Amino acid sequence: MEFQHYIVYTSPNGLVALAAMQRPYVDLVTPWMNDPEATAGIILNPPVRLESEVEWYEKIGKDSDIIFAILSRKETSEKFQYVGHTGLHRVTWPDARATSGTFIGDPEARGRGVGKEAKMLLLHHAFRVVGLRKVTSEVKAFNLASVGHLVACGYTIVGFRKEQHSYNGGFVAEILLEVHRRDFEPLWDSYQETKKAPKLTEEQKAEIKKFFPE
Repeated sequence: MEFQHYIVYTSPNGLVALAAMQRPYVDLVTPWMNDPEATAGIILNPPVRLESEVEWYEKIGKDSDIIFAILSRKETSEKFQYVGHTGLHRVTWPDARATSGTFIGDPEARGRGVGKEAKMLLLHHAFRVVGLRKVTSEVKAFNLASVGHLVACGYTIVGFRKEQHSYNGGFVAEILLEVHRRDFEPLWDSYQETKKAPKLTEEQKAEIKKFFPE
């Protein structure tokens, strides 16, 4: 779909961007919201109606949530394409905290580090623009990829809720994570200098394995 993107932030490598949400994106995201493979790892259960997504879009900016469209391309010579969205939810003052969430719907954008790049840009906005001090996240316990990219972006695992979400005829646990501004700042500075998103350290991998034993 060809239309004007209103880009707010672009990753140092020029391959991922966060942009203002637009109504045409809703028509693209609704089919993805009804794809069980795309929604398995997030806290959402299909079916999702187009009308519901339109209502969600029309509320953006009217509550405490801050939502960005995620744009991606494989080469800087290519045009950006909408692939999902990310945002800060339940922004709370004077606590200066929020919860983050990301949805990558386009199958071609998954597994390429798009979510990690988008998260770095979102956290930059959260800490350096909005002025938050802490951002939290909740992840279904089988979603190792999401946990990995969150931890790489500075989050730490701080809790575990047993049998929290229904899934595939049973219940799965939920992992709780959070990142503070002081822990994110060095990662952001390195990200700007190297133009490469952070990778998991061996220490971080060991911590994750406590929740995902082989």
